[in-house]
Amino acid sequence: MTPNLLLIDDDEDVLDACRHLFTMAGYRVKATTAPEKVLTILDRAWCGVVVSDIYMPAMNGLTLLEKVQEIDPAIPVIMMTGHGDIPLAVKAVKAGAFDFLEKPLDPPLLLELIRRAQEKRAALVEMRRAVQDSVQHQLIGSSAQISTLREQVSQLAMTDQDVLLEGPLGSGRHTVARLLHDLGERRLCPLVTLDCSPQTTQERLLQGLQEAAGGTLVLRHLEHLPTELQRWLGGYLLDQERSGSKAVRSIALFELRPEQMVEQHKLTPELYYYLSQVRLRLPPLAERSSDIIPLFRAFLRESCRRLGKGVPTLERGYLDSLKHHDWPGNVRELRNVAELYAVGIVKLAGVERVVANGPLGPLDDLVEEYERKLIEDALYLFSGRVSEVADYLEIPRKKLYLRMKKYGLDKECFKPRG
Repeated sequence: MTPNLLLIDDDEDVLDACRHLFTMAGYRVKATTAPEKVLTILDRAWCGVVVSDIYMPAMNGLTLLEKVQEIDPAIPVIMMTGHGDIPLAVKAVKAGAFDFLEKPLDPPLLLELIRRAQEKRAALVEMRRAVQDSVQHQLIGSSAQISTLREQVSQLAMTDQDVLLEGPLGSGRHTVARLLHDLGERRLCPLVTLDCSPQTTQERLLQGLQEAAGGTLVLRHLEHLPTELQRWLGGYLLDQERSGSKAVRSIALFELRPEQMVEQHKLTPELYYYLSQVRLRLPPLAERSSDIIPLFRAFLRESCRRLGKGVPTLERGYLDSLKHHDWPGNVRELRNVAELYAVGIVKLAGVERVVANGPLGPLDDLVEEYERKLIEDALYLFSGRVSEVADYLEIPRKKLYLRMKKYGLDKECFKPRG
């Protein structure tokens, strides 16, 4: 793909000379003497470099840079400056310009600057595209709520900011937390979940932080943490942010509105205010009913693929019942219903029946295969950490161990190697 280059200068002779140079170098060049015109071309997906004179009558380079950064701070802007404008160019670089070059221009040096800026921009745009594709695949639906959430997650995944995720049980908080980790710069380091309780000690907190070193620490049930440890944790996170060097990224999960927990003195105001700097709300499934059928179909296809089965036919009446169900268990409940449907069990609102879709085989065998797959997938998801798998599947650890023994599943086989 031919790289883009936007060229702005109030001198027509400079424009003509640079246009010729850049075109010969293989760029798709748009040149103008009117800075405001380039702003209509730019967006977050634009892949190219802006080269601008620093001093122009209509709009100087600093003002142009500010307006470009309002569209996307990562668009590279290279400033061209006369000798007397060097202090202004230095100020532009401090404000976020990629670099500057003094007139008369050195063509090889200018082309090298542009090449480096273009490579950096192309890599970023491609990464953003990959992030958006992954988020689109994981957060399914067309409702306004889920569309907004996808945009927020796509942008936050490219940052290192701590995040507060608020949403009811089963709404997908763990999915979003994993997306933020897997799509960010910390993806090669551990993702660790720490369940807080009144019995949690400072040593356990420090252990969790050490286990997640370089990666992400997901904090659950912070409101159960003793008050003195909440204050300690808030201070630790704030000191990390002030130092500019984070040992871990933290993601806090809340089921209820954290403001209520502050009012009830279950959560310290300091920790709440720190975590609330970046906050995402995951809506209950009932608030985005238009997403129910697309989600169910996606979960059903995924379950059938894992089981090596064809996708069964869906009755219109059953789809209508899905849309009108309350879904107190939210997306997790919908996924479970879809997985049961894949093995021939229609379950909704407490009513179960077996649906025939070709030869099924013994029902007990189908249910056992479904259960084994479910546990196996959860073990992969949490790298063999049984306590997290048990919490995810909402069954006691003892019962989970018995099921793992029954199906010959060893937690050690699911732990990362090396």
